[in-house]
Amino acid sequence: MTGAPGILAWLRPRAVPGVEVVAADGYRRALPGPRVATATVEGELAATDDPDLARVFDLHGSDARLEADARLTWAAARHGVAALAEAIAAAPALAQPGCADAHEMLVRAIVGQQISVVAATQQLARLAALGDPLPPALAGAGIERCFPSMAQVADGAGVLRGPAAKTAAVRRAAEAVATGAIDVSPASDLAAMRAHLLELKGIGPWTVGYLSLRLGDPDVLLLGDVAVRKGARLLGIDDLAAFAADCAGHRSALMLRCWAAAAPAAPAAAPPVP
Repeated sequence: MTGAPGILAWLRPRAVPGVEVVAADGYRRALPGPRVATATVEGELAATDDPDLARVFDLHGSDARLEADARLTWAAARHGVAALAEAIAAAPALAQPGCADAHEMLVRAIVGQQISVVAATQQLARLAALGDPLPPALAGAGIERCFPSMAQVADGAGVLRGPAAKTAAVRRAAEAVATGAIDVSPASDLAAMRAHLLELKGIGPWTVGYLSLRLGDPDVLLLGDVAVRKGARLLGIDDLAAFAADCAGHRSALMLRCWAAAAPAAPAAAPPVP
């Protein structure tokens, strides 16, 4: 995911109908306000005047990405992992995907657990129907409504299909956020957020780690993730935990490299997650 086209390629199969639209030259979506935000893409670059979409495309993270590359390259040399160093040289400064709506991302992370992208998007479309329609002046060109608020998700989670335990987990999380019991936002204390979410039945380490990553945490590594482990093996990292210890502070960048290595057919694509 070296540039904006990689972000678009990852957003496209995950786009929730009526809420967001991905085109070859950009991305549009409804957001609370309500408003419709737009990012345009030309070449490898994205441009937007909306701060929420700037996070999606990691537009302000170039210095941090280069710093992470330097740390990972040093660790690769120390551990003799030539393939990782080569991957960094070939595709420097992988973007760390952000999110436009933290509350929506929490729901996406829970719904997407242990199911395919297609199945998760279908489930999210069911929830999206609960959201408020946009005013006529804003609606059109595939954008019809905002993703539902946490109160709306809590009240309407029964529209989901599949395990009752997952539906209950979505409802519990939405209620906790809607009542203010848990703060989920880019400005939240991420450690406290993770701890509080883990206290909820049905919310596990993968979900809170993934959410934290999308909220900008630079030091997330999901050791139990199958694609992370596969990518590490393909990069020649025999002991991922030991290698990661030398990447402290930049483990999200390491995870992105592992995800990219696990999907060699599409090296510029984002991680295979919701």
